[in-house]
Amino acid sequence: MKLATLILCTSMCILVESLSELLKNPGFEQGTSNWQHDGFNMEAEFTHVHSGLSSVKCTGRSKSNQGPRQQVYVTPGGRYAFRAYIQLIDSVDIHLYEKVVVKIRFTWKDDGPVTYFVVCSRPNLSSVDGWVQIGADFAVPDREYTEAILYLRGLSPEVSFYFDDASLKEIPENLNWESEANTRIEQLRKSNLHLKFNIGSNLNRKDLIVQLDLSKHKFGFGSLVRAENMIHPDFTQYRNVVYHMFNWATLQDYKWKFNQGNRTHPDYSAAVKATDELLKNGLKVRGHCMFWATEGHVPGYVDSLSAAETRQEVENHMKYMTSISKGKLAHWDVNNELVHGNYLERKTKDPNFTKYLFKTVHAQDPVPKLCLNDYNVVARGDVTLAYLAQIQDFKRANVGLGAVGVQSHLTDFTEPDTTLMKNRLDILAQAGLPIWITELDVGTEDETARADWYEKVLRLYFSHPAVQGVIFWGFWDHHMDPIQSLVHGCTFELAEAGRRFLRLTKQEWSTHVNQSLESSPTMDVRGFRGVYDLTVWYKGKPVKHRTLTLGKTDKNLTIGIYGDGSEIQLPVKVDPFASVDTDPKTSSRRLRTLGQASSSSKADTLTCTSRQSGVSAVGIDNFVDVSCQDGEVLTGCSSWMVNNDWRREGEQIVMVNGRPTCRAADGYLALAGVQAQARCCSRRGLTCTYRTAGPSGSGIDDQVEVPCTGGTHPLGCSTWTWNSHSDGSYFTNSSCISQNDDPKVGVYSYAACCAGLSGQCSTVYSQLSGQAIGDVATVNCPSGQVMTGCNVYSKFARAAGAQITTLSGVTSCRAVNGFARYGGEVGVQAIATCCPRS
Repeated sequence: MKLATLILCTSMCILVESLSELLKNPGFEQGTSNWQHDGFNMEAEFTHVHSGLSSVKCTGRSKSNQGPRQQVYVTPGGRYAFRAYIQLIDSVDIHLYEKVVVKIRFTWKDDGPVTYFVVCSRPNLSSVDGWVQIGADFAVPDREYTEAILYLRGLSPEVSFYFDDASLKEIPENLNWESEANTRIEQLRKSNLHLKFNIGSNLNRKDLIVQLDLSKHKFGFGSLVRAENMIHPDFTQYRNVVYHMFNWATLQDYKWKFNQGNRTHPDYSAAVKATDELLKNGLKVRGHCMFWATEGHVPGYVDSLSAAETRQEVENHMKYMTSISKGKLAHWDVNNELVHGNYLERKTKDPNFTKYLFKTVHAQDPVPKLCLNDYNVVARGDVTLAYLAQIQDFKRANVGLGAVGVQSHLTDFTEPDTTLMKNRLDILAQAGLPIWITELDVGTEDETARADWYEKVLRLYFSHPAVQGVIFWGFWDHHMDPIQSLVHGCTFELAEAGRRFLRLTKQEWSTHVNQSLESSPTMDVRGFRGVYDLTVWYKGKPVKHRTLTLGKTDKNLTIGIYGDGSEIQLPVKVDPFASVDTDPKTSSRRLRTLGQASSSSKADTLTCTSRQSGVSAVGIDNFVDVSCQDGEVLTGCSSWMVNNDWRREGEQIVMVNGRPTCRAADGYLALAGVQAQARCCSRRGLTCTYRTAGPSGSGIDDQVEVPCTGGTHPLGCSTWTWNSHSDGSYFTNSSCISQNDDPKVGVYSYAACCAGLSGQCSTVYSQLSGQAIGDVATVNCPSGQVMTGCNVYSKFARAAGAQITTLSGVTSCRAVNGFARYGGEVGVQAIATCCPRS
């Protein structure tokens, strides 16, 4: 590892050194010439330099954007390396950290607004640090410009500093990266295996065939998984897919804010049970994360605690978390994203508090490797050097840092740049610690391009000597952005990216050998490192099965094949993509009546109109209400997302000041608001009773039913859930049924059970919509009937909603699909109740 890292660093340094310098007077050996400054003092300094004879001293600053600057000439779309050294002069309070940023101000040729492009940033600076290197490897925007000014900014006003040894050089694209990566893979990820077989005298060697298959990589290939899905009986196929595709898993259910109990009685039982399930099936587990360094990631009560109280609360949390997970986890992310935040340091007024966390966690549970984990360190390079410095600082402190987490959230719709990414990996590898890619994702709607991009970064990461594993930040489009996913839908159909991943890990980067022993009782294999299944076949029947492990060193192994050739039973293999049936349950839990309403109309003809709310604010639990007017009765309540997305909680019938009201709520991660629609009807004698039940069970397709009794008929049905996951409403001629989709919480059903109509009402169903987002299903009432309620049902959840529309005198129930469907997944269905007009 050390030798390989040294070679990588040396080659990179030679490359950078050989390139032409683009800055003028980069080391300030000619004083301040070619550098500009406004509103502060910048003068040559000869006694305090980083190297050479001169640096510059910057004093008298009154604004954070004041710093040295120089006009630069860079090629649009080009790759560049910027480096410089800075030292703060002022005695900044050690608890108040400074942040310096280098930007390029672009004035565009097309007269677009000026852009301040971030080259790099270095947080957590103080005057006690001495000279600190800042810089980044970066690509400039591929856009023509008229002026580009590189400048330093970000430090607090009145902070003075020295600045020296600035450099800006172009980085040529490495066109040979793939062949070089393949060569490294051959060298780094394989070992030699020599097998000798001792064969019993009663077995004929020519009838013996040895089958050798890599079953589990030594290198980590994993994904973020959801704890509830790992333990709920209805998600057997989800688990089968996880076990087939990965040998590692990350559980983010260990986050402090994910506590399902309370402050005094915490509950992380789902995370622990999921960990046990994963371990039982041979996967290693990353715990993510015990603490989080940026704002907004602690329980709300922590913000108001004093320094001493915060420290005690953290002590309690550490002790509890290590007690429930002791010996189970392979990795712990101790304090996530520490480059980007220092929440606990500020709360405790202790600049070394995270080092204390590492030391304490390591003492309480020495089994897991303790990790730093941060972003914009390889996918982008803004803080790569800052992260390296932090890693080296923790390593010197000897507090138990065991590995380096690189999140790797790549920019969506942008092809990854392997030249820059490898440079950044090489920089981090200088710390001499194992690197883990912990949160990989990249997105595009083009399935082939997404697969190509994942393949590029996987090949780069798999080939790097410092990288020991790659964890995807999710694999299933139901738990991540679909444009980043490997697997689609409730049918678990592989996306092209998923097929590509399996082709790499189970074919190109895997070893499978079948060899007859007729000519020789030995086998020589150069294979990928990991766990192998070895099966001996005699006359076409298995007679021996065992596992073996191939590690970093070559292996010699002698295996005996004895017996009479009797067939043995091989381990049963599960098809991970075979559908697994569930057993949904129906209940009417907590069935109750909410209220009643009657129409004051004197007419014997049924008339109905739709009344819409405004659009809700964007975000979880933001709701809108709409009610009927005096004399009208609420017979139906539906909702829809204005952007055709699915992230809504659904709708409820609630009593507001005694008036039945249709309420719709926006959902978690919604990007647009929701609207509610009340169906309001009038007729002599029309009365409605509003009933609800729920929650349903938490199983897939578990239902909660609200029966309409006493001669009433369900004129409208609605579904609501806390977390946006439901299949919606299903109408029958005597009840409303709401269907669950998610294992965390169930759904609630609402019914408008009405009487006083002439004749029998009926339920009508549309054909299924298409599979694309925004595809529509519509259904109309038969002639002579009036639509009293409308909603949407989706067998595979994620509907955008439903509403009643009238166009050219034709009234329709219109349901909209809110999620892209694949394979056997079907679209949505519009369902409506129709009643005789008179």
